[in-house]
Amino acid sequence: MDLFLATCQGIGLAIAAGTLGGAFAGGAPRRSGGQSPIVIAMLVIVAGAFLFGASLATADHPAWPGWMVGGLIAAFSFATVRGIVAGAIERAPGQGSQAGIAGFLAVGALLLAGLSLLPTSPVALLALGALVYLALARRRQAGQKHAGLRSLR
Repeated sequence: MDLFLATCQGIGLAIAAGTLGGAFAGGAPRRSGGQSPIVIAMLVIVAGAFLFGASLATADHPAWPGWMVGGLIAAFSFATVRGIVAGAIERAPGQGSQAGIAGFLAVGALLLAGLSLLPTSPVALLALGALVYLALARRRQAGQKHAGLRSLR
């Protein structure tokens, strides 16, 4: 496997790790007895770094660049997906919605991980582009959320 495909595989696995963690940590502050989102984020960052490094190492490349890039991608994916899940849970009241949202994202993350393991599929680049688009759209939407409100003092 060449460096490009190993990098695509590492990107896909790091995104999948971040998405899994973000899906389950999205409603963590509302749950009693659940793991802290900070603990989950740290585990996700380590997992993303390890998976990206292992992807490069299996292709006879040094693993250390993958540790840094994989950790960053996993952290970005975690933060984006956690925000999406938390926002969706706020808009959809009820306990069943949290498990459903997290379940759909978990299945999507596992599907992405499986597709990333295929040696001829650089699908991770599409997933990374979609993730960046989602993050930018959420940021733009958050800026417009209170644009028309005025304070009456």
